[in-house]
Amino acid sequence: MKIGKAVLSMAFGAAAMFAVSQASDVAPCPDDYQLLASNYVEGRLVDARGARVQIVSEPYRVAADMGSDSGVEGWGVDIKVRSRLPSGSYGGYVPYTVIFVDGVAVALCEDARDVSRV
Repeated sequence: MKIGKAVLSMAFGAAAMFAVSQASDVAPCPDDYQLLASNYVEGRLVDARGARVQIVSEPYRVAADMGSDSGVEGWGVDIKVRSRLPSGSYGGYVPYTVIFVDGVAVALCEDARDVSRV
């Protein structure tokens, strides 16, 4: 189930990024970006129970190289994620950037070859 969810999420993200790469304007970042970013990250975790997500930046414009789709423009939001280790204790916070395209969280910085501020 989790693998199927991850594949579906990546496919949807790739389709959204392709659509945006064809447009010259970038849609505004959604007002509820904090909730959307948290939900996106929690959906990508193997075990999201007890995960803690901190939003550490306001949205900013980004251009991302997503392999076959280079120059995809959208919004980036910096976050930190702290999740439980198999022992039950918490690990340290790990930084990520959530990439939004057309108002949808579609990727993390680790999914892109390059993410740069525009």
